[in-house]
Amino acid sequence: MPKYIAKQSIGHFRPGQEIEGLEANQLQALLASGAIEEYQEPNEPKADGAAARLAELEKENAELTKANADLEKALSDSQAALKKANAELKKAAEAK
Repeated sequence: MPKYIAKQSIGHFRPGQEIEGLEANQLQALLASGAIEEYQEPNEPKADGAAARLAELEKENAELTKANADLEKALSDSQAALKKANAELKKAAEAK
């Protein structure tokens, strides 16, 4: 037998409660008026690939984080080399 859920207050039934103990003609009248609805089992969420996409994005993020760290190290090394070369040039210019 189908289950029915109250969409509005009906007697002692509150919205969202299962309707029980009513005769078929009463249920039909309430269905027709829109006061109740037939209970539908919740559908299982469709597999939309969100978990796989999340794993893929996390992998890409890890790769990008590593690449960013490598670039920061290369930049730091380059700046240190430039500072050293600049200091040597200044020292050579002062010696002349």
